[in-house]
Amino acid sequence: MSVHQEEKTKLRSLFLAKREALSEVLVKDLSCKISQEAFKFILLQGFTKLAFYMAKGKEVSLSKAIGKSFIEGKGVYLPKTWLKERRLTFHRVYSFSDFVPGPFGLLEPNPKNEEADLGSLEVIFIPGLAFDVKGYRLGYGGGFYDRVLRETSALKVGVCYSFQLVECLPVEPHDVPVDLILTEDGTIQCQKP
Repeated sequence: MSVHQEEKTKLRSLFLAKREALSEVLVKDLSCKISQEAFKFILLQGFTKLAFYMAKGKEVSLSKAIGKSFIEGKGVYLPKTWLKERRLTFHRVYSFSDFVPGPFGLLEPNPKNEEADLGSLEVIFIPGLAFDVKGYRLGYGGGFYDRVLRETSALKVGVCYSFQLVECLPVEPHDVPVDLILTEDGTIQCQKP
């Protein structure tokens, strides 16, 4: 294991513990604030083809923004996890009843639903255990989102609680930064390296 990998493993444990210590009430409250910010941002930018994620554990939930996007008739896409291939594909969903159980205990879109070409998405909201001010992300270590970040030209928006935003994270050559970070304190433009 490289020094970067060891450091990332320690940081994952730290941020996961901090996030899991949040009360359900606080998670709901902060998620609501962040979801409202996300939806305001979508409307302000005029985006019509959006990629979200379903929250895992006490991750920030964007379900309110997803619901409002359905109502507004936006093209809403969510990731389907392909464990063997270690990749994600994004499929259209029209309502919360379009979801089916997937790996990691998460609801996912039916893979028979229309798949988005990554180049056609306008914005993609990305979860993480931590982000730094340059937009680099600490994920769970599976590499699923790394490939997506490399292959999409969509605006990449990291989503986290403000305590998950740090000055600097260990970076490896394959890491791709997000463009913006959304927290309960608002939207932060990343400082490009």
